[in-house]
Amino acid sequence: MENSYESGFAFVLEGATERVFYERLLYFFARKHPNCSIEKNQDSETFETFFTVRGPFGVRIIKMNAVGTITQIHNSANWFQNNCVQAKGKKIPWTVFLCYDTDSYNADVTKFYKGDWETFRKMINTQRGVKKIVDMAVDADIEDIFLLDLHGISCFMGLDSDLTQEDIPSGRKGSAKLKQLFIEQRRLCRTQAVYHKGERAKKLIDALDMQKILDCSVLPFEQVEQIFKME
Repeated sequence: MENSYESGFAFVLEGATERVFYERLLYFFARKHPNCSIEKNQDSETFETFFTVRGPFGVRIIKMNAVGTITQIHNSANWFQNNCVQAKGKKIPWTVFLCYDTDSYNADVTKFYKGDWETFRKMINTQRGVKKIVDMAVDADIEDIFLLDLHGISCFMGLDSDLTQEDIPSGRKGSAKLKQLFIEQRRLCRTQAVYHKGERAKKLIDALDMQKILDCSVLPFEQVEQIFKME
């Protein structure tokens, strides 16, 4: 980490799908603020991907860590301490975004258990350099956010007419509903598209109308936009 960063922002996410979504959100906000620019980089020593945002405020750094498994949720505290707070260069204030699904706490079979994110939050809150912690806690899955833009999903599927709320399968988990939605549309011979999680969800996420999702106010996305604003 070079010495010129004004502040840092760390995203701790449940998995790769969330990472792709928040990367797309960062680029959306960068376009919304033309006096800012965003660049994707790779650390020459750790090969870790990170972002730099340049604007009237100077240069800011953004790092992301996808938890992936229950054991990694605690290792993420070490990641934040070693790769963010104690990284070489001058000490800067960090804002930490915790991006997780609250619904997974109550599932019969889940890799995350009730209290894990709360414990993790307490762990990083005691570390020096933490300016602010923002909980980006969606009620169910990240896919429930995708379902807020049925037009974007319809465009990705290549449908002749847009999906409606009546087309969304019943159920509690957004990932299951979205997957079943694709299966049903293929059964009806309306599309050949398949929903994939992780990096393979990028084309679907690129088709989503981010402003439409922001207007639904389901999460405090305005906190992410602060990365591109003067304090």
